[in-house]
Amino acid sequence: MKTERLTILVTPDQKRAIAAKAKTLNLSAGEVIRRAVESYRTGDEERLLDALADELDRSVKEARKSIKGALDELRRTHAQLSGKARPQRRAA
Repeated sequence: MKTERLTILVTPDQKRAIAAKAKTLNLSAGEVIRRAVESYRTGDEERLLDALADELDRSVKEARKSIKGALDELRRTHAQLSGKARPQRRAA
């Protein structure tokens, strides 16, 4: 992998924070910075995740609607079997 050097200026507090984070994660300060930069990248992966999240949201709404319908049908069936309601005719 080809690399290039980048020199950046940070405040003493920022430098201490980077060093502390690196120590906590057992990484170099440079790796902490690289990972931080990568977290700002947007691209195909983010668009794919957004699309998957949208699909999951639609699926959950559809599943909830189906479950509600099944529960309603179960309640009607239970009422009929309990003798509490007259059987309903289904439309063909």
